Amino acid sequence: MKRTDYLKQLKERLEFLELVIDNIYNGVIITDSTGKILYFNKPYGQFLGINAKDQIGKDVRDVIENTRMHIVAKTGIPELNKAHKIKGQDMVVQRIPIKKDGRVIGVFGQVMFKNVTDVTTLANELSLLESKIKLYEEELVSLRSTRYTLDSIAGVSKSIVELKNEAIKAAGTNFPILITGESGTGKEIFAQAIHNLSDRRAYPFVRINCSAIPKELLEMELFGYEKGAFTGAREEGKYGKFELAHRGTIFLDEIGDMPLEMQPKLLRVLEEKEIEKIGGKAPKKVDFRLIAASNQNMEELVASGKFRKDLFYRINVIRLHIPPLRERREDIIPIAKAFLNSVEEEGLKKRFSINPRAEDILKEYQWSGNVRELVNVLSRIVCFIDREEILPLDIPAYIRNANNENSTNNTNLTLGSLTENIEKEEIERALINTNNNKTKAAKILGIHRTHLYKKIKKYGIK
Repeated sequence: MKRTDYLKQLKERLEFLELVIDNIYNGVIITDSTGKILYFNKPYGQFLGINAKDQIGKDVRDVIENTRMHIVAKTGIPELNKAHKIKGQDMVVQRIPIKKDGRVIGVFGQVMFKNVTDVTTLANELSLLESKIKLYEEELVSLRSTRYTLDSIAGVSKSIVELKNEAIKAAGTNFPILITGESGTGKEIFAQAIHNLSDRRAYPFVRINCSAIPKELLEMELFGYEKGAFTGAREEGKYGKFELAHRGTIFLDEIGDMPLEMQPKLLRVLEEKEIEKIGGKAPKKVDFRLIAASNQNMEELVASGKFRKDLFYRINVIRLHIPPLRERREDIIPIAKAFLNSVEEEGLKKRFSINPRAEDILKEYQWSGNVRELVNVLSRIVCFIDREEILPLDIPAYIRNANNENSTNNTNLTLGSLTENIEKEEIERALINTNNNKTKAAKILGIHRTHLYKKIKKYGIK
């Protein structure tokens, strides 16, 4: 290669490197081992209000106040992400020694952030991401049990079919939804199903129970707080549920229990789509879809002054009411079978079925605890039976007896007949569990085998 060509290429490379350094957003300075400035980029000069090229050859201490570039040149120890005050402004800088053959031949300095507020902004963004990651981790852990779609809602009754259709329509909007119904009817399942049908499904579904958190802490949970907002506050502050639900859905369960003094603040958030943290200096915009739920009569709460009328109108744009299980008895067995299928999928390796007589008992019971009570009863049954068919005797006695009381209108049922019913069912259970072995059954029941034969004959057990 000719010398002229080599010099041309070298010049082009130097010009390119200068362009790179001059186009770095923040300030860059390079000195030799004595502190003499070898390079000073344009952004740094603009920030300091001086001509960058005029600084070449000057001692760094004459150009930058409080500099430590010359100290790093002597020690050879890098200084990373250090605070540096220039012109009364706190900045974050790096000073990196440049070495050749183990000897410092220069120092590279860079302003990472021109103002510490930039660091605060970045820290806040990272903290928010960390909070969201924790939320996603919690969601993943509980995914199988809490991530519901409309397919998760079993039922064939007219009311449930209509509710599903209404949920599909509601999911296509961003209007607030109020879901009402007795405890255990599945309000949160509907809320999650709506979220998963909506265009917000890729973003968080954040839940909070308004009755489970003391009123002194509810504002903190909903809106979060800034660093140092009060004694004992976390150093990094806290992000509230509304901020974590940004672009997703926030589910306020038991909203009827929200303290009266908190309701105006919630109303403002719904109207302005802005939150203001405890100790915050300025409001922050948030984008969320609200779904609220209550097992109380909201109209009565409004009439008694326990719930603000204006807030009620704001949350009651779309109303979904889930009837209790006793008013839709045709859904009891489909719900029970859906649960038993889920038990099989979760690894019990049994395909449970329900005896027709047992189905009748389940359908006749009042289920004051609704779907939650039904699932609780079935969970206990499948936990203890060794066979795959659920028989009447497997159903708890209080349910069977309650049905007997209903069928006799509480007039013909005596203490003696109740005792006989229970005794008969216990004998049947023992015989089934021992494959009709009378000796083993009598031992389980704690009676003599001859006594057992008399009882079998008395109750007509086959």
